[in-house]
Amino acid sequence: MSSSSKRNEKMESNIASKRVKTECSYGERCYRLNPAHLREFSHPHSKNFIKESTSTHVKESNELIQDLPQSSHTNRLSVSDGSKLNANKEMDLEKDKRRDEREKSKSPVHQIVKGEYIPIIVPTRKPEQFLKVVIPPGGMAAKHAATAPYHIFYTTITDSKETHRQTNSITFLEILDRSLGELKCSLQINFMVEPGWLLAQYYFAGYSGKKLTILYGDDCGDMKSLSKKKPNVDAHYVSMATPFGKHHTKMMLLCYEDGSLRVVISTANLYIDDWENRTQGLWFSPACPPLPVDSMPHDGESPTLFKRSLLRYLHHYQMPQLSYYVDWVKKCDFSHIKWGMTRTGALLRQHCCIPPRDNTKWPLIAQASSLGSYGKEPKLWLTGDFLHHFTKIKDQPQMMTAAAELKLIYPSLQNVRQSHDDLLGGGCLPYAAAVHAKQPWLNDYLYQWQAKSIHRNKAMPHIKSYTRVSPDNKMAAYFLLTSANVSKAAWGSLNKGNRALRIMSYEAGVLFLPKFIINEDLFPLDRNATNRLMLPYDIPPVKYTSDMSAWVSDYLS
Repeated sequence: MSSSSKRNEKMESNIASKRVKTECSYGERCYRLNPAHLREFSHPHSKNFIKESTSTHVKESNELIQDLPQSSHTNRLSVSDGSKLNANKEMDLEKDKRRDEREKSKSPVHQIVKGEYIPIIVPTRKPEQFLKVVIPPGGMAAKHAATAPYHIFYTTITDSKETHRQTNSITFLEILDRSLGELKCSLQINFMVEPGWLLAQYYFAGYSGKKLTILYGDDCGDMKSLSKKKPNVDAHYVSMATPFGKHHTKMMLLCYEDGSLRVVISTANLYIDDWENRTQGLWFSPACPPLPVDSMPHDGESPTLFKRSLLRYLHHYQMPQLSYYVDWVKKCDFSHIKWGMTRTGALLRQHCCIPPRDNTKWPLIAQASSLGSYGKEPKLWLTGDFLHHFTKIKDQPQMMTAAAELKLIYPSLQNVRQSHDDLLGGGCLPYAAAVHAKQPWLNDYLYQWQAKSIHRNKAMPHIKSYTRVSPDNKMAAYFLLTSANVSKAAWGSLNKGNRALRIMSYEAGVLFLPKFIINEDLFPLDRNATNRLMLPYDIPPVKYTSDMSAWVSDYLS
């Protein structure tokens, strides 16, 4: 039985707290130990505290939209364990369903063709009834303008009220805010997708009938049947050549009725937990306006060749379903986009302006939500090829010099314990104990997750970021926001024979270079500085104490 069918049963039978869960097919290999997943699937191998923690989390949560909208006008709803739908809500839902069936027969929304206008469908429900944090609509354009020149956002944290008022905090619903323009269609590229949650966001934005294309990497029964239930949604699983590779990219293309386009590069999966109490990062591009009708596809290129990089990435899928979006990108002007898709080492060699004599004094701060298997000693990859490419600079002497210091920010067990979700906060940190046991030397490079300055200290990081900071912590040479963790699968490993680079996963990121963004050599980090770059953690980073241990996913099994 599919997950969506089970959710229907949950609502209709009104016995959510007694529903028998399906055992997770991943078994002991499961790394999706987060509240949403644990509500849906049982884990017999798990310890009792997971059951207790999940129960507490669910009872304290608000009503959650868990089911797919069954028509273009309404959502079928289920509620958290321990709650009951009252009779009035059940009657309202039935009335909505009957009305929608009548309107569906005369609505053209299922006949999507290029150029056809699909009207906005005003939701009959209020998002405040079902979403935990709702920012009043209509203000996203002003908020976006206020975050210039970076347009970097961090997800709003449900249990951190301070983040609800921050200019650079964002909810998913704000991404669809109509102050940015009326959406015509959109492409969501991601790893994990919870379709009910995602479609609920589009429903509340008024876009439940608009064309939506989804590429996803985590195989799921709900996604396989999604197009049959929602004909305006086109969902495709991206298979990988190796079981060790993941379709890990998190990207959005938002196409508007006026022909413009925005690109969002994100670190968040498209499901509820990643948008509640986890620290995520997004770059939300300015609008790319349409080019004149007689323009060539290569017109409107940016100084960093962003348009070419984006098109090359989309072409790599070799999927005819993307031709619609490829054409849209070709017809837009990206000349004002001053960010580059990651080709990190080569770009840093061209543009990173750390003085060569000081290169070893600027540490690389690599912050991730998962760590890889690096070998018996750090120089085999971590402080070898990886560190070498991330510490390249302009006008670097050809002779090899001493390596810069590496500071690896990754939550400790103690960091996770104090999170908003207690140990379940570590559900987004899939680093295994068996891997860590083979590389005990890694402890020398580990630094704690601390983000008190931006009120995310208790929101465990699913964000991935890389930067180099001056010895006095006042300047940064660059900032990289990406879906890529510190792993060989994400960044690649060089073949010993022919030095060919082998990368197993799909990843995407945006590299921020001072030269292009603020016309300076370095980014200021001081709180009162003009054009300050706000990092997602506190600096200087704090090293693990002697009694700390790295978080491993085995703590949840």
